[in-house]
Amino acid sequence: MNDPSRLRLLPLLVVLLFPASRSLEGQDGQAYRVLYAASDRYYELETLCARFQQTIEVTLLRQTRTGEGTICQERPDHFSMRFSDPEGDLVVVDGTYLWTFYPSMDAKQVMRFSAEGAGGGFNFYKNFLEDPRGRFEAVHEGREQMGEGTSHKVTLMPREVDGVTSENFRSAIVWFDVDSYLITGVDIHETNESVRRVRLMDIKADIEIPEEVFRFVPPEGARVMRPPQGTAARTR
Repeated sequence: MNDPSRLRLLPLLVVLLFPASRSLEGQDGQAYRVLYAASDRYYELETLCARFQQTIEVTLLRQTRTGEGTICQERPDHFSMRFSDPEGDLVVVDGTYLWTFYPSMDAKQVMRFSAEGAGGGFNFYKNFLEDPRGRFEAVHEGREQMGEGTSHKVTLMPREVDGVTSENFRSAIVWFDVDSYLITGVDIHETNESVRRVRLMDIKADIEIPEEVFRFVPPEGARVMRPPQGTAARTR
């Protein structure tokens, strides 16, 4: 036999729980709407270039490294990150290989990786916008000034399966321009406790990019190192 007091409690519970569920859904829903709008925008693009400023806090070494230059992408598999400070440092993905050359650290050493999978960490759009709902728990943190305008601020936490994640970072904050949905900044908290902060400015989409931007020839006398397959490439 039904307990009348329990029946009277049901409407109250619905009233109490439903607004909380809708509120959480709205918060998360907005984050995913931004991510999927950004994903659609990115996959419409053929090319993209921007000026960047980068800061890496190497926590274990208690060091901070800074740099700036130009970053360019050409879908599906070309990428270039060329530093003007320190001048000559670069990361280039030419479709077959990923090259890193940091003469500011060692002018005689070049690292060459297979491009397949190795460039994902450098390609912000691919790294954050492929299957965002399946890969991340996302929260919209509001809007704030970033770069030359206002951006959505979205926090991403990699989803875990049996306590393990396939992502190479612990968490990230990504800013998306409110009009273009292009990425204007990222803060990446990496698994080694380092924090990488990148700010993008003067973003230009679907422009003509010379072929040599995505080409790299090791300088004469440099040692070309080929790390074991699966070794992750890192920026300076």
